[in-house]
Amino acid sequence: MTKTIPLAEAKKNLSTVVKDVEEKYDRFTITRNGVDKAVILSAEEFDGLMETLDILSNKEEREAIARARRQVTQGRTVSLKNIKEKYNLE
Repeated sequence: MTKTIPLAEAKKNLSTVVKDVEEKYDRFTITRNGVDKAVILSAEEFDGLMETLDILSNKEEREAIARARRQVTQGRTVSLKNIKEKYNLE
C-alpha cells in the first residue's frame, strides 16, 4: 500500500517507516509543502523494478516475452509433468 506523508513526519518516524517498508512492503510518498518529492520502498522491491526496467529496455528480451505470450495464447505450452519426464527429474 502507498501512504503519503509529509517530510517532517517521515523524519520524525523514520525507523517506523523503514520497518513498515521492510516488513509490510508499504511504500511511502514523501511530500514537501504538499508536493510529492520522494518515494521510499523496500530494497527488494527497488531491485525488482530495476531488473524489470533492464529487461524492458532490451529489444530482444521484449520480443522474447511477446513471443512467449503468443505461444501461451495459442496453447503451445509444455506441462511441468512432461518436462520432468523428459529430463528424468523428480
